[in-house]
Amino acid sequence: MQSKGDVFVVVPSVYRGGEHWNLPSDDLRRKSKLQRIVRPNYVSPYGKAGRLFAPYYRQASLYAFMTSREDAVMAQELAYSDVKRAFEAFLTHSPPERPIVLVGHNQGASHVQRLLADYFQGPLKSRLAVAYVIDYPLLESAFESQLSDLSPCEVETDIRCVVAFGAFVPGDDVIAERFAMRALVHNGETYKAVNGQPLVCVNPLTWTRDTDYAPRRLHKGGVAAEGLDPDMNPAALSQQVGTQCENGLLLVDKPRSASLRRPIQVGAKFRTLPSNLFYEDLKQNAVARVEAMLATGELPVRTQTIEDFDVIEIEDSPVTPVQK
Repeated sequence: MQSKGDVFVVVPSVYRGGEHWNLPSDDLRRKSKLQRIVRPNYVSPYGKAGRLFAPYYRQASLYAFMTSREDAVMAQELAYSDVKRAFEAFLTHSPPERPIVLVGHNQGASHVQRLLADYFQGPLKSRLAVAYVIDYPLLESAFESQLSDLSPCEVETDIRCVVAFGAFVPGDDVIAERFAMRALVHNGETYKAVNGQPLVCVNPLTWTRDTDYAPRRLHKGGVAAEGLDPDMNPAALSQQVGTQCENGLLLVDKPRSASLRRPIQVGAKFRTLPSNLFYEDLKQNAVARVEAMLATGELPVRTQTIEDFDVIEIEDSPVTPVQK
């Protein structure tokens, strides 16, 4: 049986800023946050789709994504250079028979867009089961330029495509406006503000781009998994929210469970939440797309090792010469 996929996850921000433009590599407090919050909520969902790779990188501060000043751009370039080196190392360990799932949440989604432009506009595209660009704006126009070999996903088992959405609950007006207007996206050359350009929105309850409301009954489940051990499977809370794509934004009902809501505290709108509202939806969808790619039979199949074959003993027999 053919192998499952390999999943490369670029994790979301845990560094809002401070003394440095980029997260120092020896920052133990943020490393702890990556283990306690990011790993169980934003990396683990994709483990059923294949082997997980999630590099530690020198993240740019939050402010670097809100201004085009030179030092901010340099901070983003430094962060992406770490991600790019990690991805090249990932490729050396990912054999050609394995589909690739590419995942980015928040700042990580910005870097994933650049990976798609730098690596998946050629032969490697044949291995892309899906890319998830979550909670960072993805311009529709990108598919006419730096992502021209790819397209947004249209149904739940499309492959070689991109899922993108930025989710906003009631009361998120300020952060939604910043997402749709001021956030900086890479256009293949430099970072430019979105400035109201049309954005891709794929609804994670229906996996389509239509603007119909998706009711709560379709929600497979969110998870608040802070501090769980790596081998623990968190219980998903289902039917928490309905969703709807509107003007490129994913509008989300207030979750029924308080554990899946944004905490009320200073700067909470910009923090990586200790929960993933679409944990189970993403988990099941990643598996479905990997299986859909394997079912095409288009990827190479690794030759079985000799130990996998039955050995048949052959008895020696005398050679009878051919009579002339």
